[in-house]
Amino acid sequence: MRPPAGRPPRLSPVIATLLLAALPATAQQTARDPTALPPSLRSAMAAAAASAPAGANAADTAIRQVVFVQGRGYVVQRGRRYGVGELLDGARIERVTEQAVWLREGGQLRREPLYGGVEKRPPAAKTSKEKQP
Repeated sequence: MRPPAGRPPRLSPVIATLLLAALPATAQQTARDPTALPPSLRSAMAAAAASAPAGANAADTAIRQVVFVQGRGYVVQRGRRYGVGELLDGARIERVTEQAVWLREGGQLRREPLYGGVEKRPPAAKTSKEKQP
């Protein structure tokens, strides 16, 4: 049946009940923070952190930077400068170059490269064809 002219149509009781039932579900949803990690990733990171040893992480102790001041090489680690002969995480610094740092720990000397897989070499000699203009 159509409502008389000038009156709005009435909602059926079934449709009204369904609309009211959907309101609490949408009201409980909160806006998702786009900068927050997804819950599945947060739980995976927490599990990895729990299984890791209590000591410093290997990525935290990796040598990433060296500086040279007046011809002497220094390792920069956690905002501090370490020179040859000083202890760095229990290892004594033996030598510092542009490519690597040599550390002595437990009587063993080991080379810690700054750039894995990258070696500095002198430029290749030019051939006679390259020398001519």
